[in-house]
Amino acid sequence: MQYYILRHEDLEGGFIDGDVEFFPALPKHYQLGEKILLRETKVSLVLDKRIKKLKADFFLTTCGAFFISEQMKEIIDEHNSSLEFFPVDASYFNGKATEERYFLIHANDKILCFDYINSEYSGKPMVLGKLASGELSPDYKVRGIKKLCIEQPEGEKLDFFFVDKIIWIDPLLSEEIVRAAKSRGLRLNIEKAC
Repeated sequence: MQYYILRHEDLEGGFIDGDVEFFPALPKHYQLGEKILLRETKVSLVLDKRIKKLKADFFLTTCGAFFISEQMKEIIDEHNSSLEFFPVDASYFNGKATEERYFLIHANDKILCFDYINSEYSGKPMVLGKLASGELSPDYKVRGIKKLCIEQPEGEKLDFFFVDKIIWIDPLLSEEIVRAAKSRGLRLNIEKAC
């Protein structure tokens, strides 16, 4: 199965940011991959002053929270994922609500599927040596990834997921989600993973 990297930069290479608040307040800093959000969690997003019109279907804020448009949520809902969705009270800096509805996406778990052999990353010879000898620490995370390759994830096939054991922000999408997003004209920055 072919997977694609969903980049957090917009199509022009820019970034979208804003202040994110969680209600009730989180006991610690927000982090994807941790069971930190309650089902009844409410999310507020006030976009940076420089953003006059939000034209994105996927973006990341500096607190580490990913947001998707309602159209993107509809596509994900039609496919297989273990994501949780939280409606967002999204507004511009001036207090005006955004034109579209947005959702925070959260994954309690990441998927072990990084391809240590075919990916390109910092310290690859050392990592492969430690893997072969069984000395790679279970909490080690690969850094400096220049080319991301994955092995076919075991178990249930997911169409949208985040990769574990690497320092990498962006999620992966199945070809089915990419096709559906393109057919609806969604504004996503996507590139093929190897």
